[in-house]
Amino acid sequence: MRGSGKLIFGVLGMAAAMQCLAADITFTSRSDFTAMDLELKRIDNLNPQSIGLKVTLSPNAQRRLAQVTRQEMHQRVRLFINGVLVSTTTVQSEIRGPSLFISVPREIAGDLVPTLLEPPAS
Repeated sequence: MRGSGKLIFGVLGMAAAMQCLAADITFTSRSDFTAMDLELKRIDNLNPQSIGLKVTLSPNAQRRLAQVTRQEMHQRVRLFINGVLVSTTTVQSEIRGPSLFISVPREIAGDLVPTLLEPPAS
């Protein structure tokens, strides 16, 4: 019996850990963004350790974003752009787009910005 008790605690621990896993929102700048603007510096920026990325989402990307944020309300989500983890946050409301302003930490921007320079999908 002692061994089966350990198994139950292991299963319960795994179930709790799975609930903490974040959902992923994955975008590719080549096909999911119809426009992009970088804001490298702004005098009134409340977070000078970040840069701003303003994007306009394609209709398909808008639908995916709305679906994930609706399904994951009050849950953790991770935002990936071109395979780079940009942020992890808790969903507070459904996001429908089409425009997003994404605050990107400068240490992540070094990895992300070169990927944004890829030619758009034809």
